[in-house]
Amino acid sequence: MQNFILYLKPFLISFFLSFVFIKAIIILSKKYRLFDQVGGRKIHSGDISRLGGLGIIAAFWLAIFLSGSLVFDELKIGLIICCLLIFIFGLWDDLKNLSWKKQIIFQVFIAIVMICFGLGVDYIANPFGGREFRLDSFFFMDFSVLGSIFVILWIVGFMNVVNWLDGMDGLAGGVGAIGALTLFFLSISDLVNQPPLAVMAIALVGALLGFLYFNFNPAKIFMGSSGSFFLGFMLSVLAIFAGGKIATVFLVMGFPILDAFWVILKRMKEGKSPFLGDRGHFHYQLLDCGYSERKTVSLICLLSALFGFSALVFLGIYKFIVLLLLFATASLLIKGTWLWRS
Repeated sequence: MQNFILYLKPFLISFFLSFVFIKAIIILSKKYRLFDQVGGRKIHSGDISRLGGLGIIAAFWLAIFLSGSLVFDELKIGLIICCLLIFIFGLWDDLKNLSWKKQIIFQVFIAIVMICFGLGVDYIANPFGGREFRLDSFFFMDFSVLGSIFVILWIVGFMNVVNWLDGMDGLAGGVGAIGALTLFFLSISDLVNQPPLAVMAIALVGALLGFLYFNFNPAKIFMGSSGSFFLGFMLSVLAIFAGGKIATVFLVMGFPILDAFWVILKRMKEGKSPFLGDRGHFHYQLLDCGYSERKTVSLICLLSALFGFSALVFLGIYKFIVLLLLFATASLLIKGTWLWRS
């Protein structure tokens, strides 16, 4: 019962605050006409704010403080500082639509800040059992060089994957909530057993659900860069907090990562920058094939839930077989939509 209250409290606080903050942002955005631009690869029309991420971030961290469940060590202080920086930069980007180069520079900077506060990876746990993958062969100022490079690539990669995923009503928030919920179950399992991590993960779920009430099709607000950067950052960092469960969380976000991988290859093959936005992502392709926005989001969330469930339930060779089938199916779906469109 005590553990139930420990996790229920931050969830309810974050959900309630997110709901209230998002509603307030919608009202203020209409008053001051702080709306997203239309056209290009954006499929919405009308006056819709893209400042929802500000409400998600504020609700999440207030819930963490008000729950009184966490001891703020050096790593968590670094996390607070980075979230504040994302809040500021995300607001700037959402209002000014900054270039992808500035976004990448900021993402690398955020990762370096976390490393300076002690975030590092010495090994990656093997999700199929057996010996872990070591990254501490070389050292520099108490940190593994390979581990530090991995942290930068991991955080920057996740922030971009979630940002690219945020193309339809409820998509990034839905997949992100599934990822955070999987992290919650992972953190309360005997394998990890980290209550502080569970508190942060379930608070993130609550903040996302409060936002999704207003973001499901037809959306009244978007999470914008502030929300997608924050969500990608939190999922990537909580995976490291989970004790090197990088591979498991990678599998949880397997479908969006596969989609980003194929799109990057396609853009490079066509001589385009891999960071320039287009309608090559799976969700846009499904929309162009005649699927409704709600069906497209439901399908991708279902695939993400299957990845997450498999990563938690199956062990050893069984996990490998199931996840191999899921990856193959997802790749065929992505490639199939391209062939259909061509």
